[in-house]
Amino acid sequence: MSIKPSLVSDNKTLIDICTRFAGYPHIAVDTEFLRETTYYSKLCLIQIASSDEAVAIDPLADGIDLAPVFSLMSNPDVVKVFHAGKQDFEIFYQMMNILPTPIYDTQIAAMVCGLGDQVGYDKLVQSLLNIQIDKSSQFTDWSQRPLSAKQFHYALVDVIYLEQAYTLITAKIAEAGRETWLSEEMRQLSQAEQYIVDLDHIWTRIKHRINKPQGLNRLKHLGRWRELKAQNRNQPRQRIAKDDMLVSIVQQNPRSLDDLAQVRGVNPNVVKQSGADILAALTAADQEDKAKWPQPTPRPPKPPPQATADLLKVLLKHCAEDIDVASRLIANNPDIEQLARGNTDNIKAMQGWRYDVFGQWAEKLLKGEIALSANGASTVIIPR
Repeated sequence: MSIKPSLVSDNKTLIDICTRFAGYPHIAVDTEFLRETTYYSKLCLIQIASSDEAVAIDPLADGIDLAPVFSLMSNPDVVKVFHAGKQDFEIFYQMMNILPTPIYDTQIAAMVCGLGDQVGYDKLVQSLLNIQIDKSSQFTDWSQRPLSAKQFHYALVDVIYLEQAYTLITAKIAEAGRETWLSEEMRQLSQAEQYIVDLDHIWTRIKHRINKPQGLNRLKHLGRWRELKAQNRNQPRQRIAKDDMLVSIVQQNPRSLDDLAQVRGVNPNVVKQSGADILAALTAADQEDKAKWPQPTPRPPKPPPQATADLLKVLLKHCAEDIDVASRLIANNPDIEQLARGNTDNIKAMQGWRYDVFGQWAEKLLKGEIALSANGASTVIIPR
């Protein structure tokens, strides 16, 4: 494999490289970024590998135009292979306004192959290629230039082995006849909505004990104000205003700057820089149509019958081990709790291939048509 020994930092070389990569059926992609002090991720490196070459592109280079990379990311004839790529997709979506397509996430594929739940890249490479990766450069400042030889090697290894792993893992899945099993997961991963911040619902991420619609509506407006300001300043939202400060403001509901200054956790700088905007958000909240106010979350339902839930978990583990698939790909804890309550509506585990490998057995177990028995170290399904 050809490895470019330096960062790609000029437009002519970048165009040539992306043109070559466009001729391959698939490429491996990874990014390195920083986000500790910004709202948006600061893209510091883009690594791409085909079966013949691997390069690292410098998005921080003066005058660099990433349009060829974006064109490659949206090329429908080239599969873009990532590992645990959700943050990468978020970065590309923010820069391109569309997601890379088509995409393939080897972490999800690993679940289908029985390699475990949320398998790390190092474990994937160890399992498929029998290669131990040095992760000592994982936590580094990728914005610094020049990169050390060790950093450069680490960055390219992330895509060189990923490209090789993709070839092996797709062959394993094809051999098992499970290609369609991935389709739903990849479709969900490709939904742009999950990479867009919903300003009217961002408040739901704030920890609070507010249980009245009027207070929740004020929190909604304050959350929206903070998010927009964080975006405009490109600063972490907690640097604009901490969660507990917003909750205190909602509880005190100040009507003047003097009132705001008396709220616990609100320092003079906040009053000076953002006081008028905070008061405006509170006023807008109270003037909003009550029909649009958020409603308190209903009390959580009673816990499901614990014994039934435990039996379903054992059944899920048995079914997952029987076909060598990560159990989380089939069903999660909320699914199990719903099934234990006797509710089978809108549960992913009761649809498609998941129903074939687990859902139908769960129905039989709930109806008393089968039982579970231990047979040494394994579990056996017994008709009744």
